[in-house]
Amino acid sequence: MKKLTDRFNRTHEYLRISLTDRCNFNCIYCNPNNSTYQKLLRNDILSYNELLRLISIFGSAGIKKIRFTGGEPLARNGVIDFFKQVKVYKEIFNLEIAITTNGMLLNKNVRKLKEAGIDRLNISIDSLQKGNFYRITKRDKLENVLSSVDEAQQFGFNPLKINFVAMKGINDNEIIDFVDYAIEKKLNVRFIEFMPFRNNGWQSDYFIGWEDIKSIIEEKYNLEALHSENSVAKNYIISNNPGKVSFISPISDHFCNSCNRLRITASGKLKLCLFTNGASELDFKKLLNDKNLSDRSITKLISEQLKLKKEIHAPVEELLMYEKNNMLSIGG
Repeated sequence: MKKLTDRFNRTHEYLRISLTDRCNFNCIYCNPNNSTYQKLLRNDILSYNELLRLISIFGSAGIKKIRFTGGEPLARNGVIDFFKQVKVYKEIFNLEIAITTNGMLLNKNVRKLKEAGIDRLNISIDSLQKGNFYRITKRDKLENVLSSVDEAQQFGFNPLKINFVAMKGINDNEIIDFVDYAIEKKLNVRFIEFMPFRNNGWQSDYFIGWEDIKSIIEEKYNLEALHSENSVAKNYIISNNPGKVSFISPISDHFCNSCNRLRITASGKLKLCLFTNGASELDFKKLLNDKNLSDRSITKLISEQLKLKKEIHAPVEELLMYEKNNMLSIGG
């Protein structure tokens, strides 16, 4: 099988698919001013049938892991039935299927997700304090989300990962609280650097790098590095304690040299990098509806497009100028 390899010899086996640009939260690091983003119409997003065809195409091309994102992926109507259909392709191509969710709609759906073949869950939680959770998400749903964590663990989603976007002056005072939470719940908390997008109000004053976060943790705990190949995260165990902490550093210490990810936006655009300005993207919405194009032809176009992937992403100053780089549509 010919794999999806770029000109820097990076093999791409991980596909992230945004199912929707709709979200029931309004997080300050994703879409702080909801009125500035024009949401997609139903006909603008990939249909479930189109998505299933793409999964088949990418599975045949060597993709081994698919993560569904949003917006909030569980907010899309009929998504559980869609995952049941995905399970067929999972078994054909031996895929690992994962979801990143804000957890609000997980309650009473965890069993259904497990039965539909979902292997892994990442739950985004950026504060354990009710007031601060509302400040960040604009929703008073912390208790709902925390109960979803418990439910997910009860149904065997282990190791469960918690994504925490660290922002100086906003939630950096909760870093130790989240490590304590990881120990208590025996899970993996992942500290993610605040990333710059044109619409998210990114400022250097809010940025805290992974090394500073690690130093805060080490004032209380000893961390022991875990070494793993092709991981975007720097993973650590907490000495003499259960649980794990990880650091994702796309800004202060990028991992572009080992990037194995491709992304499909909710509207069907192929993103070679999380940070792109919208130029030279494949439009799967058009390609899939071109009756003259076979799956093999589309695979060839993907391979050709991959040759355009850059070695590293642009510096922060340039990223902030990209106009067509909205987190809601890309899915992170």
